[in-house]
Amino acid sequence: MKYLLLTLFLLNGCAQLIKGELQPVIVKDANQKIMMTSCGGAVEDWASCYHKASNTCHDGYTVIDRVEDSRGIKRDLTFKCN
Repeated sequence: MKYLLLTLFLLNGCAQLIKGELQPVIVKDANQKIMMTSCGGAVEDWASCYHKASNTCHDGYTVIDRVEDSRGIKRDLTFKCN
């Protein structure tokens, strides 16, 4: 029973970490199609931000700004849909 509870606890923890991929893309300027997303933490990296941008902009995108704090915990990508 202990192992079952431990397994369920660990699976729940993994599921919570994966939800970082579900962070929304924020519209900063709808007229110019400028968007922003975050991909910080230990689970996500810049590839996660680029993946979100690709899913948002089906005709491609242009990176406007990349911001990362000194510890690499907070990452923000601002991009414009083509």
